[in-house]
Amino acid sequence: MRNTKRETRRDMKHPDMKYPIAAMLLVVVTISGGRAAAADEPAKRRGAPGAAGSESRSAQMVDTVRIVALGDSITNGVKLAGVTEPETFREITRRELTRKLGKTIEVVNAGVNGDIVTLALQRLEADVLVHKPDVVTVMFGGNEAGFYRPETNGFADTPRVARAQFQAALSTLVDRLREAGITVVLMTCPPMTERYWGMHLEPYRKHGINFLVRDYAQTMRDVAAEKHVALVDVYRAFDQDHSRLEFFPDGLHPDARGHRVIADLLIEQLVRIVDPPSR
Repeated sequence: MRNTKRETRRDMKHPDMKYPIAAMLLVVVTISGGRAAAADEPAKRRGAPGAAGSESRSAQMVDTVRIVALGDSITNGVKLAGVTEPETFREITRRELTRKLGKTIEVVNAGVNGDIVTLALQRLEADVLVHKPDVVTVMFGGNEAGFYRPETNGFADTPRVARAQFQAALSTLVDRLREAGITVVLMTCPPMTERYWGMHLEPYRKHGINFLVRDYAQTMRDVAAEKHVALVDVYRAFDQDHSRLEFFPDGLHPDARGHRVIADLLIEQLVRIVDPPSR
Protein backbone atom coordinates (compact mmCIF):
# COMPACT_ATOMS: atom_id res chain seq x y z
CA MET A 1 0.00 0.00 0.00
CA ARG A 2 2.50 2.70 1.06
CA ASN A 3 6.14 3.14 0.04
CA THR A 4 8.24 0.75 2.07
CA LYS A 5 10.65 3.57 2.82
CA ARG A 6 7.94 5.39 4.74
CA GLU A 7 7.92 4.47 8.40
CA THR A 8 4.63 2.95 9.46
CA ARG A 9 3.00 5.21 12.01
CA ARG A 10 1.08 4.08 15.00
CA ASP A 11 -2.50 5.18 15.16
CA MET A 12 -2.76 7.97 17.65
CA LYS A 13 -5.99 6.59 18.92
CA HIS A 14 -4.90 2.96 19.32
CA PRO A 15 -1.16 2.97 20.04
CA ASP A 16 -0.88 -0.72 20.85
CA MET A 17 -1.60 -1.71 17.27
CA LYS A 18 1.08 -2.11 14.59
CA TYR A 19 0.26 -1.85 10.96
CA PRO A 20 2.26 -3.96 8.52
CA ILE A 21 2.99 -2.68 5.06
CA ALA A 22 1.54 -4.83 2.30
CA ALA A 23 0.88 -4.44 -1.36
CA MET A 24 -2.28 -5.81 -2.95
CA LEU A 25 -3.20 -6.16 -6.59
CA LEU A 26 -6.96 -5.72 -6.99
CA VAL A 27 -9.42 -6.24 -9.88
CA VAL A 28 -9.93 -3.39 -12.37
CA VAL A 29 -7.59 -0.57 -11.35
CA THR A 30 -6.85 0.19 -7.68
CA ILE A 31 -3.80 2.17 -6.67
CA SER A 32 -3.20 1.66 -2.95
CA GLY A 33 -0.56 3.66 -1.13
CA GLY A 34 0.23 7.33 -0.95
CA ARG A 35 3.35 6.98 -3.14
CA ALA A 36 2.32 4.17 -5.42
CA ALA A 37 3.19 4.83 -9.04
CA ALA A 38 0.44 6.65 -10.90
CA ALA A 39 -1.33 4.83 -13.71
CA ASP A 40 -0.98 6.03 -17.28
CA GLU A 41 -2.55 9.40 -17.74
CA PRO A 42 -6.03 8.95 -19.29
CA ALA A 43 -7.02 10.87 -22.37
CA LYS A 44 -8.52 14.31 -21.81
CA ARG A 45 -7.17 14.63 -18.28
CA ARG A 46 -7.87 18.05 -16.76
CA GLY A 47 -6.06 21.18 -17.83
CA ALA A 48 -3.11 22.92 -16.28
CA PRO A 49 -2.92 23.40 -12.51
CA GLY A 50 -4.58 26.54 -11.32
CA ALA A 51 -7.32 26.37 -13.92
CA ALA A 52 -10.44 28.17 -12.78
CA GLY A 53 -13.72 26.44 -12.07
CA SER A 54 -12.37 23.23 -10.57
CA GLU A 55 -15.75 22.33 -9.09
CA SER A 56 -17.37 22.53 -12.52
CA ARG A 57 -14.98 19.96 -13.98
CA SER A 58 -17.22 17.00 -13.15
CA ALA A 59 -18.94 16.96 -16.53
CA GLN A 60 -15.51 16.77 -18.22
CA MET A 61 -14.51 13.53 -16.47
CA VAL A 62 -14.47 10.85 -19.13
CA ASP A 63 -13.64 7.15 -19.20
CA THR A 64 -11.09 7.10 -16.36
CA VAL A 65 -11.55 8.92 -13.07
CA ARG A 66 -8.80 9.00 -10.47
CA ILE A 67 -9.70 9.57 -6.83
CA VAL A 68 -7.26 10.04 -3.95
CA ALA A 69 -8.61 9.23 -0.49
CA LEU A 70 -6.68 11.40 1.98
CA GLY A 71 -7.01 10.85 5.70
CA ASP A 72 -5.95 8.89 8.76
CA SER A 73 -6.57 5.32 9.93
CA ILE A 74 -10.29 5.53 9.14
CA THR A 75 -9.35 6.05 5.49
CA ASN A 76 -6.58 3.45 5.53
CA GLY A 77 -8.82 0.98 7.32
CA VAL A 78 -6.89 -2.23 6.67
CA LYS A 79 -6.33 -4.57 9.65
CA LEU A 80 -8.30 -2.29 11.97
CA ALA A 81 -11.46 -3.80 13.49
CA GLY A 82 -10.82 -6.84 11.32
CA VAL A 83 -11.26 -4.95 8.05
CA THR A 84 -9.62 -6.28 4.88
CA GLU A 85 -8.72 -4.20 1.84
CA PRO A 86 -11.81 -5.25 -0.17
CA GLU A 87 -13.99 -4.20 2.80
CA THR A 88 -12.64 -0.65 3.10
CA PHE A 89 -14.92 2.17 2.03
CA ARG A 90 -12.28 3.10 -0.54
CA GLU A 91 -12.39 -0.22 -2.31
CA ILE A 92 -16.19 -0.56 -2.05
CA THR A 93 -16.46 2.88 -3.63
CA ARG A 94 -14.12 1.95 -6.46
CA ARG A 95 -15.92 -1.28 -7.29
CA GLU A 96 -19.41 0.13 -7.15
CA LEU A 97 -18.68 3.37 -8.99
CA THR A 98 -17.06 1.32 -11.75
CA ARG A 99 -20.18 -0.82 -11.99
CA LYS A 100 -22.67 2.04 -11.74
CA LEU A 101 -20.98 4.46 -14.12
CA GLY A 102 -19.30 2.19 -16.63
CA LYS A 103 -16.05 4.09 -16.12
CA THR A 104 -12.65 2.96 -14.89
CA ILE A 105 -12.39 4.27 -11.35
CA GLU A 106 -8.94 4.42 -9.76
CA VAL A 107 -8.62 4.96 -6.02
CA VAL A 108 -5.32 5.89 -4.38
CA ASN A 109 -5.06 5.15 -0.67
CA ALA A 110 -3.48 8.21 1.01
CA GLY A 111 -4.70 7.27 4.47
CA VAL A 112 -1.97 7.16 7.14
CA ASN A 113 -2.58 5.75 10.59
CA GLY A 114 -2.41 8.43 13.28
CA ASP A 115 -2.25 11.29 10.78
CA ILE A 116 -3.53 14.83 11.29
CA VAL A 117 -4.35 17.49 8.73
CA THR A 118 -1.29 19.61 9.54
CA LEU A 119 0.98 16.66 8.71
CA ALA A 120 -1.11 15.81 5.65
CA LEU A 121 -0.26 19.24 4.25
CA GLN A 122 3.42 18.30 4.39
CA ARG A 123 2.88 15.14 2.32
CA LEU A 124 0.32 16.61 -0.08
CA GLU A 125 2.67 16.78 -3.06
CA ALA A 126 4.18 13.32 -2.63
CA ASP A 127 1.03 11.45 -1.64
CA VAL A 128 -1.70 13.30 -3.51
CA LEU A 129 -0.74 15.81 -6.20
CA VAL A 130 1.79 13.49 -7.84
CA HIS A 131 -1.10 11.24 -8.90
CA LYS A 132 -2.89 14.09 -10.73
CA PRO A 133 -6.29 13.10 -9.35
CA ASP A 134 -9.66 14.29 -10.57
CA VAL A 135 -11.18 14.08 -7.08
CA VAL A 136 -9.71 14.08 -3.57
CA THR A 137 -11.71 13.00 -0.53
CA VAL A 138 -10.50 14.46 2.77
CA MET A 139 -11.43 12.96 6.15
CA PHE A 140 -9.81 14.28 9.34
CA GLY A 141 -10.86 15.40 12.81
CA GLY A 142 -10.67 12.40 15.12
CA ASN A 143 -6.95 12.46 15.83
CA GLU A 144 -6.88 16.25 15.99
CA ALA A 145 -9.61 16.27 18.64
CA GLY A 146 -7.94 13.57 20.74
CA PHE A 147 -5.76 13.87 23.83
CA TYR A 148 -3.41 11.09 22.80
CA ARG A 149 0.17 12.04 21.86
CA PRO A 150 2.02 9.46 19.74
CA GLU A 151 5.39 11.00 20.55
CA THR A 152 4.97 10.10 24.24
CA ASN A 153 2.51 7.23 23.88
CA GLY A 154 0.42 9.01 26.49
CA PHE A 155 -2.29 11.58 26.99
CA ALA A 156 -2.15 15.36 27.27
CA ASP A 157 -4.64 17.83 28.68
CA THR A 158 -5.51 19.48 25.36
CA PRO A 159 -6.50 18.32 21.87
CA ARG A 160 -3.62 17.36 19.63
CA VAL A 161 -4.51 20.15 17.18
CA ALA A 162 -6.40 23.21 18.39
CA ARG A 163 -9.71 23.72 16.65
CA ALA A 164 -8.68 27.05 15.10
CA GLN A 165 -5.48 25.48 13.78
CA PHE A 166 -7.49 22.57 12.41
CA GLN A 167 -9.77 24.95 10.54
CA ALA A 168 -6.88 26.97 9.14
CA ALA A 169 -4.97 23.89 7.96
CA LEU A 170 -8.08 22.38 6.43
CA SER A 171 -8.81 25.61 4.56
CA THR A 172 -5.25 25.70 3.23
CA LEU A 173 -5.54 22.08 2.12
CA VAL A 174 -8.74 22.79 0.20
CA ASP A 175 -7.19 25.86 -1.42
CA ARG A 176 -4.12 23.95 -2.59
CA LEU A 177 -6.20 21.15 -4.06
CA ARG A 178 -8.49 23.54 -5.90
CA GLU A 179 -5.56 25.53 -7.22
CA ALA A 180 -4.45 22.28 -8.84
CA GLY A 181 -7.85 21.97 -10.52
CA ILE A 182 -9.02 19.11 -8.29
CA THR A 183 -12.59 18.55 -7.11
CA VAL A 184 -12.65 18.30 -3.31
CA VAL A 185 -15.01 16.23 -1.16
CA LEU A 186 -14.74 16.86 2.58
CA MET A 187 -15.82 14.13 5.00
CA THR A 188 -16.52 14.48 8.72
CA CYS A 189 -14.95 11.76 10.86
CA PRO A 190 -17.19 9.22 12.58
CA PRO A 191 -18.03 9.53 16.28
CA MET A 192 -16.21 7.61 18.98
CA THR A 193 -17.92 5.22 21.39
CA GLU A 194 -17.42 4.38 25.05
CA ARG A 195 -15.45 1.29 24.06
CA TYR A 196 -12.48 3.60 23.45
CA TRP A 197 -9.49 2.61 25.59
CA GLY A 198 -9.10 6.22 26.80
CA MET A 199 -12.67 6.51 28.04
CA HIS A 200 -11.33 6.65 31.60
CA LEU A 201 -10.02 10.19 31.04
CA GLU A 202 -11.83 12.75 33.17
CA PRO A 203 -12.89 15.08 30.30
CA TYR A 204 -14.64 12.17 28.54
CA ARG A 205 -16.34 11.02 31.75
CA LYS A 206 -17.42 14.58 32.50
CA HIS A 207 -18.50 15.81 29.06
CA GLY A 208 -19.09 12.66 27.03
CA ILE A 209 -16.86 10.76 24.63
CA ASN A 210 -17.66 12.96 21.61
CA PHE A 211 -17.66 16.42 23.13
CA LEU A 212 -14.60 17.39 21.08
CA VAL A 213 -15.05 15.19 18.01
CA ARG A 214 -18.50 16.72 17.57
CA ASP A 215 -16.98 20.22 17.42
CA TYR A 216 -14.29 19.20 14.93
CA ALA A 217 -16.95 17.62 12.73
CA GLN A 218 -18.75 20.96 12.78
CA THR A 219 -15.53 22.68 11.73
CA MET A 220 -15.35 20.36 8.72
CA ARG A 221 -18.92 21.37 7.83
CA ASP A 222 -18.05 25.04 8.25
CA VAL A 223 -15.06 24.81 5.90
CA ALA A 224 -17.13 22.94 3.31
CA ALA A 225 -19.75 25.69 3.42
CA GLU A 226 -17.18 28.49 3.32
CA LYS A 227 -15.27 26.96 0.41
CA HIS A 228 -18.39 25.74 -1.44
CA VAL A 229 -17.16 22.16 -1.71
CA ALA A 230 -19.05 18.89 -1.37
CA LEU A 231 -19.53 17.37 2.10
CA VAL A 232 -20.13 13.79 3.19
CA ASP A 233 -21.34 13.95 6.80
CA VAL A 234 -20.12 10.64 8.20
CA TYR A 235 -20.40 11.82 11.81
CA ARG A 236 -24.08 12.67 11.45
CA ALA A 237 -24.93 9.38 9.72
CA PHE A 238 -23.72 7.41 12.75
CA ASP A 239 -24.82 9.88 15.41
CA GLN A 240 -28.41 9.86 14.15
CA ASP A 241 -28.62 6.06 14.21
CA HIS A 242 -27.08 4.80 17.43
CA SER A 243 -27.49 1.17 16.39
CA ARG A 244 -24.63 1.86 14.00
CA LEU A 245 -22.30 2.65 16.90
CA GLU A 246 -22.03 -1.12 17.34
CA PHE A 247 -19.95 -1.04 14.15
CA PHE A 248 -16.94 0.33 16.13
CA PRO A 249 -15.62 -2.63 18.15
CA ASP A 250 -12.67 -0.68 19.59
CA GLY A 251 -14.65 2.54 19.96
CA LEU A 252 -12.65 4.23 17.19
CA HIS A 253 -12.39 2.27 13.97
CA PRO A 254 -15.33 1.05 11.91
CA ASP A 255 -15.62 -2.62 11.10
CA ALA A 256 -16.73 -3.87 7.68
CA ARG A 257 -20.32 -2.80 8.40
CA GLY A 258 -19.16 0.71 9.27
CA HIS A 259 -17.09 0.96 6.10
CA ARG A 260 -20.17 -0.08 4.15
CA VAL A 261 -22.11 2.84 5.65
CA ILE A 262 -19.33 5.29 4.78
CA ALA A 263 -19.04 3.91 1.26
CA ASP A 264 -22.77 4.30 0.62
CA LEU A 265 -22.62 7.95 1.66
CA LEU A 266 -19.54 8.64 -0.46
CA ILE A 267 -20.83 6.83 -3.54
CA GLU A 268 -24.01 8.90 -3.49
CA GLN A 269 -21.97 12.10 -3.52
CA LEU A 270 -19.43 10.95 -6.10
CA VAL A 271 -22.10 9.83 -8.56
CA ARG A 272 -23.36 13.41 -8.64
CA ILE A 273 -19.82 14.71 -9.19
CA VAL A 274 -18.49 12.21 -11.71
CA ASP A 275 -21.69 11.66 -13.69
CA PRO A 276 -23.96 14.69 -13.15
CA PRO A 277 -27.42 14.65 -14.72
CA SER A 278 -27.69 16.36 -18.08
CA ARG A 279 -29.27 19.79 -18.02
